[in-house]
Amino acid sequence: MNSKGKYIGLNQRIPFDVLDSSIHYYLTNGIVEKSYIFQHMQEFTSGVNRANKATSYVFQILSRQANLLNLLKKQLKDFPYNALRIDDRKAFCLCLISLTYPITYDLLVALAQGFKVQDQINKKFISEKVMTIYGSNRTVDVAIDALLPMIIEHNTIQRDKVSLYSKASLLVVINKFISEVVIFTDIKLSGSKSILIDDLSYKPWYSYFDISIVNPDLFNQLISKKDSAVGKGYLTI
Repeated sequence: MNSKGKYIGLNQRIPFDVLDSSIHYYLTNGIVEKSYIFQHMQEFTSGVNRANKATSYVFQILSRQANLLNLLKKQLKDFPYNALRIDDRKAFCLCLISLTYPITYDLLVALAQGFKVQDQINKKFISEKVMTIYGSNRTVDVAIDALLPMIIEHNTIQRDKVSLYSKASLLVVINKFISEVVIFTDIKLSGSKSILIDDLSYKPWYSYFDISIVNPDLFNQLISKKDSAVGKGYLTI
């Protein structure tokens, strides 16, 4: 599915519990098992066809982001994925979804820009902002309807009442590699190739994460730190 040349690819909610448990299964067994995903998906999705479609989305995420999953496994060593803090896992899942379906990133950036000027945002504002990027059609609207409950479940925003949303508390990320993935996701999807360390607290994507506990000097898998003439240097992929 494309609109204005931008890939959408998503029209149904992916429950966090299913993606989270499927990541654990992959890291434990080394394979993306569709039957396992489908069985778990049926607990959250009514109807075989809907469960199959949602299963295919999880399968795509795990398959396309296998490199990140394998790097995480290497970093964790014998530490089980499901023993990570829930904020770390939700941040990681959000990055995987965004990297596979960039409309997720664009939606979150649009929301963050709105929250800078007002505490609550309605569905009309959200739709208008995303449709300026992807075009105004039913496909985009369906994708937004699928994504809103997903990002609520990932604790980025909260639903105050029907069609009215506000920002949730920050996801506090303490795992070094996952902090690196958060920054990598923004650099890659923004098309900027690099970011000043001083800008990490200002760009829209970072309004959902607290990664301040991690020292950027320790990043060595996806991004690297470079010196600059101003500030603390910059990070680049």
